[in-house]
Formats: sequence, structure tokens, C-alpha cells
Amino acid sequence: MDKTQYTLNMIPILGFVRIAGLDDEAGLSRNKYSKKENYHSKTPPQKFMSIFGGPLFNLILALVLIYIVLVFNGVPRGISNEIMTISPASEAQKAGMQPGDKLLAIQGKRVANPLDAVKMIHNSPGKELLVTIERNGSTKDYRVTPRLNKKMNIGLIGFSLKPIYEKVGPFTAIYESFSQVIGISLAIIYTIGLLFIGKLSLLDLAGPVGIAQFTGQVAGQGIMPLISFTAFLSINLGILNLLPIPALDGGRLVFIIIEWARKKAIDIELENKIHQVGFTVLLILMAVITGHDILRIFRGR
Repeated sequence: MDKTQYTLNMIPILGFVRIAGLDDEAGLSRNKYSKKENYHSKTPPQKFMSIFGGPLFNLILALVLIYIVLVFNGVPRGISNEIMTISPASEAQKAGMQPGDKLLAIQGKRVANPLDAVKMIHNSPGKELLVTIERNGSTKDYRVTPRLNKKMNIGLIGFSLKPIYEKVGPFTAIYESFSQVIGISLAIIYTIGLLFIGKLSLLDLAGPVGIAQFTGQVAGQGIMPLISFTAFLSINLGILNLLPIPALDGGRLVFIIIEWARKKAIDIELENKIHQVGFTVLLILMAVITGHDILRIFRGR
């Protein structure tokens, strides 16, 4: 512990752990750490667990957070007619709809089943709809035109409805927590697959700016929705970090597995250069996504 250094960056967002000797190319840390303490002196299984530990605890944190929500709120068993979130720059936001609004009718037809209302919106891309909502005891009418989502081939206004929760016991909540973490993880992997085959664009994703804006909206709904969203972000971070891309934990795990198989470590300088290239590419992608997030915010005003 006496050799552990703690730093606080000028912009205190996220965090990282730099393992002793991990990025050391020329033995610069040899005077600082003993051979026993150096990352490169460890066995492949020890290296694997040290790198895999980060994403693993992202998933464990999400599991704990989801369990807390399920114990206090219950398990989602359908949706209500109350709007929970409004997507930035969406048709719903442009029209003036707000979280907390209750969906009463579409085209004058009262909403008896929220799923039927969602289906009507999905089936009406490019067609103006009269949406009636209730806010603070009074009704308001909005004329909105669902925007065609070419990837899913459905119309979207840009809101999500609040789930209906059913109370469960602590042991059932454990099972449901694992089920939700696995389900969300598989959905994220599926989305990543769509990116790789070209059915989803990087610009469809949200960067730090978009996430911050959405977090503000969720926080306005209360502590439990915010905890749920934090769990979702933690799962995202864990899964994305496991991708076999240089500079990410998954990229380092690939090199460890190769070392494990060939009984010999890859040259440190070569490995670090590959990670540096990957890191540069990731920074460029992040800048592009962030720029698109900012443009999307201004377009929505």
C-alpha cells in the first residue's frame, strides 16, 4: 500500500488503475518496483485475473444495484401510460412533451393498453398523430409525426413509458437480478454485432455528452430510476471493456491468452505500440460521437 499512488485529474470523470510495470517498455519502473511486484513477472493466469477483474466488478456492481432496485421497487411486469423519459432532439421533445406526462389517447382513441398505443406509433411513420396527455390534472393535445427509424423500420416519437412493478421476496430478487444482468449483457452484445455488420451506425450511439444529458433526465425521475440507469451503464462499461480491441481490457486479455498458448510473452514494445494505436482510434471515435451528441442537442432546441 505504501507504493500505491493516488491522483485526481483536472476533469474528475471515470477512473483507472495503472498496474505496476504494465506499460513499461524500457524497464523504467524497475527501480521503483521489485521483480515480484512487476506485472510482467506474473503468470498468465495471474495477469488474466488482474485485467479481467475490472470488467467483472462492473458486472458485479450492476448486479448489486439491480438487486437493490428490485427489493425496494419490485420486478417490472409491464408498462404504464406514464412517460418516464424523453429522448434528446426527438419529436416528443420538440413538441413539448415531458417526463411524468400520462398518455391518455391517440387520434382521439383512449389508451386502454399502453402497448397498443406504442404499436400505433410504430405503425405510423411519417403520419401526423394527435396525442393527448394529462399533466398535473389537465389535458393537453400535441400533434407529432413519428420519425421513421430505418434500421428497425418503425415510427418513433422518442419517449419511453414507466414500467409497472410487482413486489418480490429477497431470494426471488437475486434470481431476477442475474436474469436482468444476463439479458442486458446479451442485448448489448447484439447491438455491438449490429455495429460490426453495418446495420447500426456509430452515430446512433450516445457519447459522454449524450449520456450526461440522459442521466439528468433519469435523475429527475427519482433515486431508483437513477440507480437502474447506473447499473445499465456499468454493464455497458463491463461488456465494452471486454471487446478484443487494443487498449481495452479485452485487447490485453487477447495478448495474455496468446502468451498462455505459446508459453512465451509477446514483445512488450510491440504490444504497447498496438495498444497505443487502438487508444488513438478510440479517442477519434469518441470525439466524433461527442461532436454528434452536441449537434443533436442544438438541433433539438
